[in-house]
Amino acid sequence: MTLFQRTEDYQPEGFEDVVGELVDAIRRSFTGVVVDYLEDVLAVPERHLCLVDRHLPIAEDERDYTVDLLLFHVTQMRYVTVQVQAGRFDPALVTRSRRTLRLVDDLLRVPEAHAPTVGILLCTDAAADQAPGPVVVTLYDDVDPAQRSELPSGLELTTLVARCIGKAGMDDQPS
Repeated sequence: MTLFQRTEDYQPEGFEDVVGELVDAIRRSFTGVVVDYLEDVLAVPERHLCLVDRHLPIAEDERDYTVDLLLFHVTQMRYVTVQVQAGRFDPALVTRSRRTLRLVDDLLRVPEAHAPTVGILLCTDAAADQAPGPVVVTLYDDVDPAQRSELPSGLELTTLVARCIGKAGMDDQPS
């Protein structure tokens, strides 16, 4: 019994599916490494952030969303979502992240007790027309400057993701 069967053009049948599954598995594994690192660095008492959940699935209208890291800021009384994209930045991801924020607000937030949810989108690589490196979009709409200074900044998060990628050995690979 073989995993692949030859076709007329001598390309194994199902090859693209297997490669696609391997790429997805590598992305999930890499995302897990980044999430582990961010949890260790962000969910600490000094930052007033605590872990709520990891890889939280949220479904709406037959569409699946995932919050890679859900934190809670205990002094601001607000949820902080972190979504990690292993790959290039795409502006459509920002819209998807905003939708996820609204879902977390609808499903978890108690409006009488919690401030609106904020979010972070992390992409491990820039779009083709941008400088290479991680891209961070902070979704801190309507957060006043004093409270914003207590949340992780885009520059800090970019540095953290770059450091994590470096620790994972990605910077040591030849070009």
